[in-house]
Amino acid sequence: MKKYVLLGLWCLLLLGACNAKTPTNPLTIRELTVVPDNIQQNIEANDKVQLLYEDDSTYYLVYYSKGNVLASIEAEGNSQVIQLKEGSEQRKEAQPYVFKIITKDPALDTIDLRVNGQSTPIVRVTSI
Repeated sequence: MKKYVLLGLWCLLLLGACNAKTPTNPLTIRELTVVPDNIQQNIEANDKVQLLYEDDSTYYLVYYSKGNVLASIEAEGNSQVIQLKEGSEQRKEAQPYVFKIITKDPALDTIDLRVNGQSTPIVRVTSI
C-alpha cells in the first residue's frame, strides 16, 4: 500500500513539474529598424524624448541622439526603469532612435527613464 502512495505522489510531482510555466519577463524593449507609419507620423523632431502609446501594454520611446544608443529595461517596484546608454562617438546631427516597449504587468504603472544613469524627463506623451 505504501508503495502505491509513494508512486502516486511521485506522479503528481512529475505532472506538476511538467505543467509549471517558465517565468516570463513582464517587460521587453527593442529598437525598431523599420518604424511603422502611424508612429512616424506622430514623432516631433523638436522633442528629444517622446513616448507614444497605443494601449496599456504597448509603448514607443523616441530618443534623439548624436551617438549610438543601447536600451535595456527592468522592473523596480511599480516602475519600468528604461536605461539608455549613449556611445561616445558623436555625429553632427541627432537622429531618432525608436524603441518598442511591451509591458505585460499592469502593476508597472510608472516609467523611469535614465540616460547614462541620469533620470531624464519625457518631454511629450502622445496617444496614437
